[in-house]
Amino acid sequence: MIDDIGSILARLRARDAQELGEHGLDVDEAAAGLATPAVLARLFSHRDAPAAVVAFHALTPRALVVSMMATDDWPHVARAMVRWGLREARPRLLALGYSRAECRTMAGHDDAIRLLERFGFVLECRLPGFGASGVAFLQYAWRLNDHVSLQIAERTAAA
Repeated sequence: MIDDIGSILARLRARDAQELGEHGLDVDEAAAGLATPAVLARLFSHRDAPAAVVAFHALTPRALVVSMMATDDWPHVARAMVRWGLREARPRLLALGYSRAECRTMAGHDDAIRLLERFGFVLECRLPGFGASGVAFLQYAWRLNDHVSLQIAERTAAA
């Protein structure tokens, strides 16, 4: 798996590479972090080449931190990742006793934000000055036992 992660990190989407730098990590540090034993991890490939990796690492006994990195082949695996997340990852994480997964992404990283929202993550707060160069990040949480995302419920009520 480490070779596949290295392949993805060597071909990162521009925004993922920028976000990685804002976290203060280089490619080797990110590869080591993604490859450490995770509660749950999955590689997604396109045309037999690794295209994206997602990993859930324990943060507390009931919470996880989730990381995802992708290549420019991301559009070819995005649906499969969301489907896997909702059909397999969520039930497995709940069965393991987790109730929450957290993710931080750069403000303006639209692909990442759309993915998080498709998974059911909700925006919790803005983190001004969080990045290495002072850029703002957004903190999202996937409340695994929520049946309907709060953002969806709020949008429906507003309509």
